[in-house]
Amino acid sequence: MRFVHLADVHLDTAYSGRSQPVRRRLREASREALGRAVDLAIREDVQAFLVAGDLFDGELLSFTTERFLLDQAHRLADNGITMVYATGNHDPGMAESGPRRLPWPPNVRVAGDGTPQRIAIHDREGRTCGFVTAVGHASPGERDDLSRRLPRPDGELPEVALLHTQVHTSLGSEAHHAYAPSELTYLMRAGYDYWALGHVHVRQTLFDDPPVVYPGNLQGRTHADTGPKGCVLADLSDRDAPALSFRAIAPVRWETIRVHGLEEADTLDRLERRVVVAWRAAREQEPVTAEMEWMIRVVLAGPCPLWRELRREEDRAALSEELVELLGALDVSVVHDAVHPVVAVEEHRGRPDVLGEALRLIEEIRRGQATLEGLDPGTLAGFTPEGQDAVDAYLRSLLQGVDGEVAARMLGEDGGG
Repeated sequence: MRFVHLADVHLDTAYSGRSQPVRRRLREASREALGRAVDLAIREDVQAFLVAGDLFDGELLSFTTERFLLDQAHRLADNGITMVYATGNHDPGMAESGPRRLPWPPNVRVAGDGTPQRIAIHDREGRTCGFVTAVGHASPGERDDLSRRLPRPDGELPEVALLHTQVHTSLGSEAHHAYAPSELTYLMRAGYDYWALGHVHVRQTLFDDPPVVYPGNLQGRTHADTGPKGCVLADLSDRDAPALSFRAIAPVRWETIRVHGLEEADTLDRLERRVVVAWRAAREQEPVTAEMEWMIRVVLAGPCPLWRELRREEDRAALSEELVELLGALDVSVVHDAVHPVVAVEEHRGRPDVLGEALRLIEEIRRGQATLEGLDPGTLAGFTPEGQDAVDAYLRSLLQGVDGEVAARMLGEDGGG
């Protein structure tokens, strides 16, 4: 059995806070990504098209998206492909109104009331080639472990479980509500050949035998959704050796670049040149092509002569507008919180006061000459506990370049005392 596995399409996301042209393009991109997934399914001659929840972002559905979605479902039908859709927390199946009430063609099976459905998948000759057991969210706040409702499979053909869930140990799960929470140890032993999951937007394979897979969201929606986005093409023809490949199909990419070394950026042109250099360096391993569109967040950090200008919303908007053209992006947002005045740190490190002591302590920790004994690693955001050596290394990384910011804050608004 061959199938395409995707999740978290979030059709008709509002994208509030963006300009109208950008909102329109991002909504188009979600539809375009779904169309590309259908193209892939047809081109690869799969038998099933699996959607692991959050096909929709909410109950509101535009006419354009409704027509497009039904057209895609009919394309799958015309090619003998069964679409199985298990609802998620954004598109629960028991809502009184909304996109779930679409007139789906017969090849579409929707699991939306919390009851498992075991669906036979057929090949072009009408022979059964495998089964998909799907269970969907009935409500937007499902707290039960829906994986426990799936019956244990017992057959000679490939068996796939389809579910929108938060596996507790999955990477990025902390960014999502714990809806339909499940345990990896249970999924591993449940008897299925493949777990097609959705909800967590970070692409990952939690276990290899059997594969327990999050494909990530089909098209990025925020700057937390960095990297290529798409779906998984799976072939379970050999149950002992499943073949899986990720296919990047999202037309719009979200990326963040951090720009340091701004001490000489005392004009708009020089500041922009530093950003362009940083963007080109970030893309060295993955060259930009004409087909890619970018939503870019530029995080400026460190001492900069233009720190006052960057505090003004009007000036940041002008910078963003010019960077759109320079970087060839769909949209650019500028984050300036870590920018501070240029301060001659070494002139203050020897001071016999609180500032001097703080700067000396920072330098000693950074060189490994001092440690913060008794520090609770749990207070360090983004740190995974791995022993005291790892804590010290993480602290040193955090303190890189912080001297100037500390000095500027303690010296006052302009860093001059």
